[in-house]
Amino acid sequence: MQLLELKIRYPASFLNTEERSFKSDLYVMPKAKGLGIIGLAELIISIFLSQEIKDPNGRPASLKQLARSFEYIFNCDFGSIYDKQAEVYNRKSCNLTKSLDFLRRVLEQNKKNRDQKKMKQ
Repeated sequence: MQLLELKIRYPASFLNTEERSFKSDLYVMPKAKGLGIIGLAELIISIFLSQEIKDPNGRPASLKQLARSFEYIFNCDFGSIYDKQAEVYNRKSCNLTKSLDFLRRVLEQNKKNRDQKKMKQ
């Protein structure tokens, strides 16, 4: 009875072990030209600054929360996200959004290819 009472009072402490054993099958290549660890950090920092992703209490997610989630999803390790943030901010102005620019170009190229394909049909 005591255990049941504790489980009702503190449900987070009794999470299903199946949930905890989830292992993502996605990986990031740490030194990839377009979107490596620093590129992923650039994306996380941008999301953090937008304050559009919220925590369970409705407050903007912290940089650390976002970094942990990305580490979990992409099986990577930022070490200190704040060190990665400093690396991003130490870039030259023309390279500040290098990875976001890469992603924009990929999207634009895909749209162009799709449009060309439609015109041929």
